[in-house]
Amino acid sequence: MKIQLDFIKFYFEICDVSMDSNQNPADILESLFVIPREVPKTILRNLLELIYDVKVAGSENIPESGGALIISNHTDYLDIPVQGAFADRKIVYLGKYELFHPQEEIMAIINHKSSPFHYPPLSLTKPVIEVLVNSLGSVVKKNLINWGSMPIIRNAAKDSEMDKRAAMDYYEKLETYMVDLMKEGELLSIYPEGSRSETGELQSFRAMAAKLAIRAGVPIIPSGIVGATNMSKPKAFLTGDAFKTKIRYQIGKPILPSEFPTGPEKKAAKELTEILENRVRELMKQAESIL
Repeated sequence: MKIQLDFIKFYFEICDVSMDSNQNPADILESLFVIPREVPKTILRNLLELIYDVKVAGSENIPESGGALIISNHTDYLDIPVQGAFADRKIVYLGKYELFHPQEEIMAIINHKSSPFHYPPLSLTKPVIEVLVNSLGSVVKKNLINWGSMPIIRNAAKDSEMDKRAAMDYYEKLETYMVDLMKEGELLSIYPEGSRSETGELQSFRAMAAKLAIRAGVPIIPSGIVGATNMSKPKAFLTGDAFKTKIRYQIGKPILPSEFPTGPEKKAAKELTEILENRVRELMKQAESIL
């Protein structure tokens, strides 16, 4: 589905997420439904521990404050909640645009040419439903951002109306945005493989994570997870494999900027990426030994 979106407007929209005195009453009302991060975090952690046998080691390696980049291998959708729910600090994640705008899909159904909402009596309720759905979408977006998520377009050239040049400009601005987040003291999470491993085996790392850390001048916290592969799929629950399966997550010591390879950024990022891939592979082995 094509996203009708001006990428420059979108970029500035995701940068402006704070409340201010000029907001209209509807925005202020919606802000009342923003749930503190600790609430879903506690619920999620208890739920994970109820279903799975989750053990996390090395949490003390995450600095209490200051900008940093935490990386990990990516085996399943479970990787993100395990990482986020068991960390003391808020971790910022980059999530696909659609998660932050669920109202768009609902409104597309309502406005479809064959929708019964074009005819009485449902047509009379359409304005009210539109307001409610858009308000719900805004609340979802505010909560996700408050919990540490930021919206991005993952495949800008394919999933949006952007041409290739616009997509390139978008990604350049997105990289700058992520660098600025870390410079401002946020802990950002990136999975350098770029996609989930269907087998659980470590895939080759992309250089973006290393490049961002070099540009931001922040530590990189490597980590490795094992046991989660395919454990969020319905089949794992239907067969009972998911219940009390061992999921182990090992967080390693930070790699400081002073330890980064030197030289031109592209060359340094490539060398650092190799270091990170080897470090994560070692941490995956360590994770397997967690009792």
